[in-house]
Amino acid sequence: MDKIDIAAPPGPAVPPPDILRFYLYFLSEHKRIFAWLFICGFGVACADALVSVFVGKIVAFVGQADRWKAWHEYWATLLVLLLAIGIVRPMLIYVDMHLRNSFLVPGVTSRMRWISHWHVVQQSWQFFQSDYPGRLAHRVMHTPGALRETAEAAIRAVWYLAMYGGVSFFLLVQADWRLTLPILGWFAGYVLLLRYYVPHLRERADGSSQAYSNLMARIVDCYSNILTIKLFSYAATDNDHVRNSLLSHNDAQLRHMQMITGFITSLTVLNTLLLVGTGAIGVTLWLNGQVEAEAVAMALPLVWQAASTGGWVAWEVSGIFQNLADVRQGIASIAAPNTMTDAPDARTLRVPAGAIEFQNIGFGYSNDMKLFDGFTLSIAPGERVGLVGRSGAGKSTLVSLLLRLYDIQDGAIRIDGQDIRSVTMDSLRSNIGVVTQDTALLHRSVRENVLCGKPHATDQELAAALQQARVTPFIDSLQDDDGGTRLDANVGERGTKLSGGQRQRIVLARTLLKNAPILILDEATAALDSEAEAAIQEQLEALMDGKTVITIAHRLSTLARMDRIIVLDNGRIIEAGSHDELLAQSGLYASLWQHQSGNRLPGGDHTSFKLPIDPDIA
Repeated sequence: MDKIDIAAPPGPAVPPPDILRFYLYFLSEHKRIFAWLFICGFGVACADALVSVFVGKIVAFVGQADRWKAWHEYWATLLVLLLAIGIVRPMLIYVDMHLRNSFLVPGVTSRMRWISHWHVVQQSWQFFQSDYPGRLAHRVMHTPGALRETAEAAIRAVWYLAMYGGVSFFLLVQADWRLTLPILGWFAGYVLLLRYYVPHLRERADGSSQAYSNLMARIVDCYSNILTIKLFSYAATDNDHVRNSLLSHNDAQLRHMQMITGFITSLTVLNTLLLVGTGAIGVTLWLNGQVEAEAVAMALPLVWQAASTGGWVAWEVSGIFQNLADVRQGIASIAAPNTMTDAPDARTLRVPAGAIEFQNIGFGYSNDMKLFDGFTLSIAPGERVGLVGRSGAGKSTLVSLLLRLYDIQDGAIRIDGQDIRSVTMDSLRSNIGVVTQDTALLHRSVRENVLCGKPHATDQELAAALQQARVTPFIDSLQDDDGGTRLDANVGERGTKLSGGQRQRIVLARTLLKNAPILILDEATAALDSEAEAAIQEQLEALMDGKTVITIAHRLSTLARMDRIIVLDNGRIIEAGSHDELLAQSGLYASLWQHQSGNRLPGGDHTSFKLPIDPDIA
């Protein structure tokens, strides 16, 4: 059996939302493994049925008056049965276990997890905004395991029972057709039990799985925001949310387990009736001389094994439905339709100049309210443009549209004449450098965080970016708990082991290394104090050199060096011009400047001018 290439890229097809096709999508890659498991399951079922035949032959053999004559008559049959039971059966079990433990559990499961992650990470920004990261991670990790366990249990238990039942029925018919009546009745009762319990098991398994998923999401959300919870003494209130989710999961799990108890108890009664019925018919037939003791001795262990297997299968079936519920939960995330994809004929974006054009764009987060309606803005190559406006004016949304984190509903956005919807998103974003207020870093080393900007950068390029961003002065002091030092030191969850200024410098080094022709600065220094901001400004100037720049800043002094400042209000441009031109207009920008700087505006006495200012204006 060939080794599974776990991390190979998946094919172009996407996981389908239908549960049967979802299974086929993930399992079809490994059909050879499952074919061998079916063969082994059939062989083991036949060998197990031969154990009862062997018992019957032994009873017939020892019941003969002439022992040596009986030996000559039975030894060949007994030897063949012993070889099947003692050699072939263990070999089949070994092959079955080897396939499960060497390929199915570690290989197939990991492969399915990789494919699941591959498809989830391709989803749009809106997709991740509308779900808990913890729940998504749980589904990516847990769904493939549940999927594999369902398929494995179906072969290990359901397929085995079907094969064993078929072989047993054949052997009983050969002995006396009347011995098949109890097992036929048992199968009929088993089907009725499944028909009654399966829908209830599925419903309660779904409820238990959903409650568990919600509980996991609550706990991960708590841990992810532990600083906020501690700073606001919110632990007791948040514990109420977790406690309620835990109680809901406990109730759902209790209802599920109670249904399983009823199923197993009913099956135990059915199994007892099977054994008693077979024994009664077998003894009656033997007393009337209609069957030999060999047939009765074979029939009793044969049906008892079927009954025992039925109980095992019942337990496996309950697990199958639990796993099916988990798979259905996972389908909602793994097979969710991707609303942001590249066009089939998407090209690679080329940016020789860096001109940006928003042409009559329309966009709204809901269908009944548009933020932008016929919005137009042209930015020349190499121009530095600042965006100002109250909260909700559309500043951050505008750059999100440029990055294609959302798709516009009308109009077009072009970079050097190319509609961004006609190019690949990877090439679009590789040509745009972004520095945001949120300087959260990956929970990895400094080196890995900086190389996000250019994964295949040379050591010389990396060193130059670190030097230019002034990261090297504090690198020597970095060390993590695992012994990593300098560039190999881990920065902690979201970069918490570093100061705000250090995190910002690493982000700047990453963006410098990327060296994209278009640069977006979205509140890049808002999280820093004045001293740290002043220290960063020199690096920002180096970062902006020769690039088309869009800057969003709360501190208007940061925008004073922009070539042009655009003032937005409710998705419209209400003012535009340089810093000095806007001050001369004595409009909203001038009012904001006066509010922040405390200076009088040119052209009149503004000492009595007061304007209620939104504290979140940026």
